[in-house]
Amino acid sequence: MSSGDQKSNLVRTIRLDEAELNTVLDRLDSKEPAPKAQKRVSERFSYRTTGCIVHMQQPGAASATAYQVATRNLSAGGMSFLHGGYVHTGTKVLVQLISTYGTWKTVRATAVVCEYVNGNIHDVGVKFDQEIEPGDFCTAAIRSRVLIVDDDDSLAKLATYYLGKLNAEVDRAENGEVGVEMASKNKYDLILMDVEMPVMDGHTAVRELRSKGYIGKIIAATGRTEEEDRVKCLEAGCDGYIPKPYVQDDLATVLASIEEEPLISSHQDDPDMIPLIESYVETLPEKVRCLEVAMAKGDADKLESLARSAKSDGKSFGFDPISESAAKLESSIKAGTELEALRGQLDELAHWCQLARA
Repeated sequence: MSSGDQKSNLVRTIRLDEAELNTVLDRLDSKEPAPKAQKRVSERFSYRTTGCIVHMQQPGAASATAYQVATRNLSAGGMSFLHGGYVHTGTKVLVQLISTYGTWKTVRATAVVCEYVNGNIHDVGVKFDQEIEPGDFCTAAIRSRVLIVDDDDSLAKLATYYLGKLNAEVDRAENGEVGVEMASKNKYDLILMDVEMPVMDGHTAVRELRSKGYIGKIIAATGRTEEEDRVKCLEAGCDGYIPKPYVQDDLATVLASIEEEPLISSHQDDPDMIPLIESYVETLPEKVRCLEVAMAKGDADKLESLARSAKSDGKSFGFDPISESAAKLESSIKAGTELEALRGQLDELAHWCQLARA
């Protein structure tokens, strides 16, 4: 079945705007589960989309109807969604999920619960006939892999606790030397690098990793928050830094920056461009660090030159958001805007660079 077929003849039984719909979902998510509720076998993740299609044939109906539903959560074994009517338990359904890559997957399921919410709204739970991989459809289910390099056992445990609540899998190294060894052997989505450690400090560890060609995201964790300390972290090769002690909100922000949809070149369908795009993407972490260092040092001329280069390169390699953000930053510098007021524009440019993929 094509996506065009899927989207035709759909029935929407809930007519709420986005704000009203989110209010209903928030209220349902905040409810404590009933004491008699069956214990869930697999973890459920928040999954809110209005683009899910469910085909079901209620008792007495001549044929199945395709409904466009608002989903609430998703697990390997099932999902729940809002529907404008009662659904009999035992009803067989076909759920058409949209993957994070924009493809469709049809999953057979059975309605196992239907609870009245208000008006004509019901909260429907279905159990899949076969388990799925939630991370294929729900970004909240993707487990990030994080390496914490920190000699402070208590703070490392605190960060591990917070990251666990944020659905991250965590490894820990007690000093920079061990951290370099682990990062060289394993793939991590993020490295949290303490600055002051015995055996090998964080700055040295980051320099060694970068010298070996490591291009993954490294965030310095330090109790020193002076501007000169920020510059040292960036010059060593860090992509940014967060203050210590660790705070869950800071860690959530860092994880969110690596969980977003990737930015793909508009030239991706040209085979001859692929090696060139790959080389360009590999240079972006270093380009972002140079921008950050220029900003931290207050070097407007250098920042303008780097922004102009980013504008040109982004356009050439098919990354228009990078080019547009860089052009905006360049224009602001030319207009004489104080550098302190340009932090948001630089963060936007760095953000697009970090999302770029070959």
